[in-house]
Amino acid sequence: MLNVLLVDDEKLERVLIRKGYNWEENGFNIVGEAASGEDALEYINYHNVDIVITDINMPGMDGLQFTEKLLQKNPKCRVVIVTGFREFEYARKAIKLGVDEFLLKPVNIKEISEVMTKIKTEIAKVNEEESKVAKLKESAERNYDILRESFLLRLVENRIGEEEATKKLETYNCSDLVDGCVCINVKIKDAQENQNYKKVYEFIQKQNNENSLSFIHFMHNIVMFFTKTDVSKCIDYANDLHNKLNNMGITATIGVSEKNSEFNGIPAAYGQANKAIGVSVLLGRNKVVTFSEYQEIMKKNSSKKEIDWDEFSDAIINCRREEVLKYVSDYTEIIKAEKIPDEEYLKLMAMTIILRASSTLNKYGTNIYQLASEEEVFQNVREIRTIDDTSECVIKYIKQVCDYHEKKRSGKRTNVIKDALDYVNRNLYNPELSLKKVASDLYINDSYLSREFKKTYGVSFIEYISRKRIEASKKILKETDLKVYEVAEKIGFKDSHYFCICFKKQTGQTVKEYRV
Repeated sequence: MLNVLLVDDEKLERVLIRKGYNWEENGFNIVGEAASGEDALEYINYHNVDIVITDINMPGMDGLQFTEKLLQKNPKCRVVIVTGFREFEYARKAIKLGVDEFLLKPVNIKEISEVMTKIKTEIAKVNEEESKVAKLKESAERNYDILRESFLLRLVENRIGEEEATKKLETYNCSDLVDGCVCINVKIKDAQENQNYKKVYEFIQKQNNENSLSFIHFMHNIVMFFTKTDVSKCIDYANDLHNKLNNMGITATIGVSEKNSEFNGIPAAYGQANKAIGVSVLLGRNKVVTFSEYQEIMKKNSSKKEIDWDEFSDAIINCRREEVLKYVSDYTEIIKAEKIPDEEYLKLMAMTIILRASSTLNKYGTNIYQLASEEEVFQNVREIRTIDDTSECVIKYIKQVCDYHEKKRSGKRTNVIKDALDYVNRNLYNPELSLKKVASDLYINDSYLSREFKKTYGVSFIEYISRKRIEASKKILKETDLKVYEVAEKIGFKDSHYFCICFKKQTGQTVKEYRV
C-alpha cells in the first residue's frame, strides 16, 4: 500500500477527494490530512508518506512553497498539484520543482484514477530497479569478499606470481603487506564440528583492528595480518585474543610470526605462524606460540642435514609412492644420525614431515586434519617413543595424502579421456584430426593425453582413431560402389595408399579381398 497525504485549506475539497475514489481497493492508504503546508511538513516529519496531493493556492505557505520544502526533505516523495486554469504560471513553476502530475479543479474522479495509477506504476518500476541495484550491489560485495579471500589463500601459500599479486594487492587495498607484516594464525579446536571458527571470525571482525586484515583459511584457521605494527604488540594482541576466546569457552592455539617484508615476506610470515602452531604437539594446545619459540626448539634439536622438501612434495603430488617412501626412509636416517634419544624430538620430526605432506593438499582446499581428525593425528604423534614409531606414524598419514592425490588424479584422467573421446567422435572424419589438435583444442598437454589414453585403452591415440575409421570404412565398402580413394577421403584419410595399408593391418585382408 502506498501512503497518501491530502493537503488543502478547504475541508470540503479534501473530503471530495477522499470519498470520491476507492483508494484502498487500488492500493493506496490515506494516512492523513493537513489544512496547511506547515501542518503537512510537521506531519511528514513523523510519518512515512509516498504521495502528497496538495492544493496550489493556500494562505500562508502556498502549495509551491510547501512542495519545495517537502522535496528538499524527501526527494522520493511524489507530488500531485490541484490547480485551477488561472493558476497556469504557478503550474509552470511547479514543473521546475519536480511536481509529478496536475489535477484541474473541479477535481474529476476519473482523472484521479488515471494519475494515481500512473504514479503507482512509476513507483513500482523505480522500486523494482532499486531492488535490482541493491541485489547487484550485494552480489558484487559478496563476490568481492570471495575473490579477495581466494586471492589471499593463494598469496599466503605462494601459489601466485609477484606481478599478478602486486596488482591484486592494490585492488584489495593490501599493498601495505609488502612494506612489512606480522601473521597471526588462529586454530580453533574441532572448528568444523561446532562452527566456532565463524563465531571467532565475527568477533575478530567486530574489533575493527587498525592496520589489519583477516580471512578464513579452509574453514578451520583464521589468518590475520598486521601491518605498521611491532611483533611485541602483535603478541600482546594474540594473548589478549586467546584469553577472550577462553572466556567464551573456545579452545584455540595461536601462532605468531616474526615481522617480514617484501613480497616473499607475506607467505614467509604465514609459514612462520604455521610452524609455531605445529610445535603445539610438544608445547600443548590452547596457547599462544611464537615463531621465536619454534626456533628455540629447533635449535635444541637441529639437524645438519635436510631432505629436498620441494622434490618430496612433487613426489607426493604426482603419486610416485616408491620415491615418497624413499624420502621417508632418508628422513628417518637423518633422525637416527642425530642420535638424540629424546621422544619430544621424534614427535617434532614426525609432525614436521606430516605437515609438509599435508601442505600439498592446499590446492584442493583440504589438509590432513580433514582426512584424519586432528585429535587422532595429535594422539598418534604423542604416542611416539622410538624411531620406528616415528616412521610408522609418518607413513600412515603420508599414505592417506597420497591416496587423496591418486583419487584426484584418477578423476581428472577420466574426465580428460572422456572429453578427448567426445572430441574424436565429433571430428572422426576430419582429415586434420590429430593428437596435437585434440590436445590444443581441449587445452591439455599432448604428452599427458597420449600417456593417459594409452594407460586407459592399451593402444595409442592415433591407433585408436585409425581403428575407428577402418570400422566405418568396412560398412561403406560393403554398401556402396565408391572408389577406394573416395572411401579413404570420406573417413578422413588424406592418402588412399596409407588407408589400404591400415585396412590390411587391421582386418588381415586387402580392400579388394574384403569387397569380394
